[in-house]
Amino acid sequence: FKNAVVVKMQPDDADWDAGDIRYNVLRWTSSPQPPFGGYGPSFVNPRTGQILGADVMLEYVFVTNRVMTGKVFSTAALGLEEESAIAENPFMSNEHFCSLNEKLHYNNMLGMALTKANAIMVDEDDLIKQSLYYLALHEVGHTLGLNHNMKASQMTSLEDIQNEELARQRGLTGSVMDYPSVNISADKENQGLFYTMQPGPYDMWAIEFAYSPALADADQEKARLDKILARSTEPELTFGNDADDMRSPGKGIDPRVMIGDMSGDAIGYAAERLDFVNETMGGIKDRLSTDNASYQELHYAYMVLTGEQRNQLSVASRYVGGVYVDRAFKGQQGESQPFTPVSEKDQKRAMALLKEYAFAPDAFDVPADLIPYLQNQRRGFNHFSQNEDPQIHSRVLAIQKNLLDHLMHANLWERMEDTQLYGNTYSLQEMSSDLTNAIFTADAKSSVNSMRQNLQQEYTDRLIKIMESKGGYDHVAKATAFSQLKRIQQLTASAAKPDAATRAHRELLQHKIKMAMEGNKS
Repeated sequence: FKNAVVVKMQPDDADWDAGDIRYNVLRWTSSPQPPFGGYGPSFVNPRTGQILGADVMLEYVFVTNRVMTGKVFSTAALGLEEESAIAENPFMSNEHFCSLNEKLHYNNMLGMALTKANAIMVDEDDLIKQSLYYLALHEVGHTLGLNHNMKASQMTSLEDIQNEELARQRGLTGSVMDYPSVNISADKENQGLFYTMQPGPYDMWAIEFAYSPALADADQEKARLDKILARSTEPELTFGNDADDMRSPGKGIDPRVMIGDMSGDAIGYAAERLDFVNETMGGIKDRLSTDNASYQELHYAYMVLTGEQRNQLSVASRYVGGVYVDRAFKGQQGESQPFTPVSEKDQKRAMALLKEYAFAPDAFDVPADLIPYLQNQRRGFNHFSQNEDPQIHSRVLAIQKNLLDHLMHANLWERMEDTQLYGNTYSLQEMSSDLTNAIFTADAKSSVNSMRQNLQQEYTDRLIKIMESKGGYDHVAKATAFSQLKRIQQLTASAAKPDAATRAHRELLQHKIKMAMEGNKS
């Protein structure tokens, strides 16, 4: 249908109301406590499914440079509240619950921080404009009945992700219904599109199936629709919605169905982004502190940068123990086997990334002269229920705990056992051994800094809980946990104790393991 949708500005003297069911509107709102940045609901005839009306709401906070939810410094901008809510209420994870607006809002803040702190000449208005295109396309997609497609960001290769000409020809992602990462390049001379600005191949295909005129003859119509559906194995049309995505630990199995990722090599993209964030962190104090102003912008920059560390680490972690899913029908052109374990090479590549960027002794080093300036601007009485100083330790541990939630989840450990029956060559024992090495060996002969003390105690406590669990973990998992506890016992017994804090830390680890082995809960 040509020109099926026409958009007009409501005149000041309009004789109709935006709430009138006969009008479908895109409305801007500005709220003191915004519940969303964008919202695209529709309502349908329950007998036919015909969409009767649809409105898109856009909240002003989307284009501002402030965190929507910043009440708790240690978890602000980490996205953990939404994951927890979805884990408790799976019904939030469907096409009726859309938080793209918040993801894009953080993406824009991230883009501004990365470009300002690195003196990259990026037009901020263009960044906002592209994100608005994307948000409007996404929400209109919902009004037309489209599901989220969290697999669409896989369409473009890592080598082509900054190719603006290609992105303008077919789109940056396969669908506007994904929650992708903002595409900011560390290379000042090679910046492509920040966001896709047109419907992708999947969107056009889905709309063709849903809205193209039907043939009068039922058999001919079925053949026509079957021909459209037969294209589902084309790489550009790949699909996975909220029911399949892996945003929450223990949920989903296909790491390609994930939010916050980008390109057909999400691990490689994550490594590039983490390097970029680490390089940026050293420059934010000088570039993002303004005379005669508070340190709020600096505070926000730290939160969104560490939030991006958490995001990219989470993306990479999902490839450990992951399984690629193909829902093609038997005999369909382009089909592959329904379940294919992620290759050992990519699982180990993901684990190596986590070792370097999440678990290493210097993984979250922050310039010492930055921390005393991470001050949240005071507004009224907003410090009643929290420590006002920068809670660096709790923020870092929150990121690491989120990774352990996935890497040590009962579902993942059981899946790693099962996938060995059909092609996975990266065993649970090997994965857990690599995890123990990543957390313990780098400082075995030296002092253990306070960040690593938190991590090592957390990891040990979780192994003990697995070994002692009455349900959820099978006998193989419990034996694996037992073997890793024995290894930690050996590592800490022979490790150096160069200072009082390290000595106390390692003695506590020894005590915990000894009590667990002896079955003494006291």
